Amino acid sequence: MKRSVKLFAIAALAGGLTQPAAAADYKIGVILPYAPPFGIYAKSMETAMKMALAEHKGKAGGLDIKLIFENDNNKPPEAVAKAKKLISDEKVDLLMGGLTSGLAIPIVPIAVRGKTPLVIINGGADMLTGKRCSPWVIRVSFSNDQIVRDSGPWLFKNGVKKVYAMAADYVGGHDLVKNFRGPFEKAGGKIVGQDFPPFSTKDFGPYLAKARAAKPDAIYVFFPGGMGIQFVRQYDKFGLKGQILLTGPAWTVGPLLAPAQGLSGVGFKGPINYIPQLDNPANAKFRAAFKAKTKRDPDEVTINGYDAVKMVIQTLDKLGSKPKDGKAMIEALRSITYNGPRGPMRIDPKTNNVIQNIYMVEVINDGGKPSYKVLDTIANVQDPPNGCKL
Repeated sequence: MKRSVKLFAIAALAGGLTQPAAAADYKIGVILPYAPPFGIYAKSMETAMKMALAEHKGKAGGLDIKLIFENDNNKPPEAVAKAKKLISDEKVDLLMGGLTSGLAIPIVPIAVRGKTPLVIINGGADMLTGKRCSPWVIRVSFSNDQIVRDSGPWLFKNGVKKVYAMAADYVGGHDLVKNFRGPFEKAGGKIVGQDFPPFSTKDFGPYLAKARAAKPDAIYVFFPGGMGIQFVRQYDKFGLKGQILLTGPAWTVGPLLAPAQGLSGVGFKGPINYIPQLDNPANAKFRAAFKAKTKRDPDEVTINGYDAVKMVIQTLDKLGSKPKDGKAMIEALRSITYNGPRGPMRIDPKTNNVIQNIYMVEVINDGGKPSYKVLDTIANVQDPPNGCKL
């Protein structure tokens, strides 16, 4: 027995046993989908969030900050389970999650019941800061309506009178067409047809043929991930590039998809809240640092995680002595103005949704590779309450 105790002590002194890590003063639980098709976004966002914290040496307001990452495998029940675990077992002070709307919606009640602030880091469902808003939930990314609402009148003003709409057949796709259609028609435009291909679609030829037959000025489109790559390539091969403008939220031609699309997306014009080419000091610094770590440009999803951590750090610096008070944290987060890579941002106290710039961008040929340029900036875009009562 004495010999065992002695060996234990020697091993501990030699570093053979791991000593308990110092407890963090403030814990942030992050729920991300590391499974296909969103795994690449989750890994990229984790990198950016860690970068944001490292820029402040892991501290804010004099507190040690810890990020605790959990994988929901792109399954809503697992997102719920991980949210419960982080609140009950890890005793986190704040949650971040909801890379998609389907993963954000089910964790909202968990955060509300646990009286734990939740920062939505990407999911765009309008209801999250609309009719199903909560004082405990803040969104720093966007709403689907916020991204596309002003693009319809902008396109009409710039000569697009007739549009054929096309989007993936799920809630987000239908919402984005609806949110575009209303303001576009109010401005004087006309929707001459629409289709919602299922996620399993490989051949877009029949849909492109219908769109061409309708003789629109533009095809409004939203297809995520692999669907976006396939659609843009086939749009080009079908001979529509240069004949019918391709438009829609520029996620379809975002930085993660553009390399596989090649020059097929050149000429696309549409709205987005971030491109790596935005000209401001914060973005120049972030883009260079991210590229040094990953060998590629940041994308429009990754930036939301980075900004979420930076905004919480700024809030903790302001809050001072009450970091464990969830209500105080929410109120402080709603009161800051943050200038990041996307430009100026703040939280709307009427909805808890972010107020930010939306950029009308064009995909261009930059030395044989796709890139982006800003055509116009729609400043300080703010959602109406949409049934939100805080």
